[in-house]
Amino acid sequence: MWAAYRGCGAVAAFGDVARLTCFADYRIPQLLRGVGAMVYAAELAARIDAREELPPGGAAEVELRAATVQAVERLRGALGERGRALTAVEVDWLLWNRGEAERDALPPHHRTLTVFY
Repeated sequence: MWAAYRGCGAVAAFGDVARLTCFADYRIPQLLRGVGAMVYAAELAARIDAREELPPGGAAEVELRAATVQAVERLRGALGERGRALTAVEVDWLLWNRGEAERDALPPHHRTLTVFY
């Protein structure tokens, strides 16, 4: 809501949006892997490339999502050091849009059926 309404209006007036982190779904780790910012263990890469479903809450899924959050936070920090202060939500938005634009050129994304994202 905050991003869609650019933080304006009652529906998007979140005063603590800077405390949020990225939305570690499937597109951002796919993009980060595709550009070499995340390197998966060989076994995990093989499972994802084979389009094997990762069990929700399993070690592989949790580790993948946690690594995504860490990568986005590190990217956010590096951008801040270069004078480009962005929230994790804004970095997420930029990465998501790039991932969508390049999705056909990226390696496969992980697959997990869950109600939590």
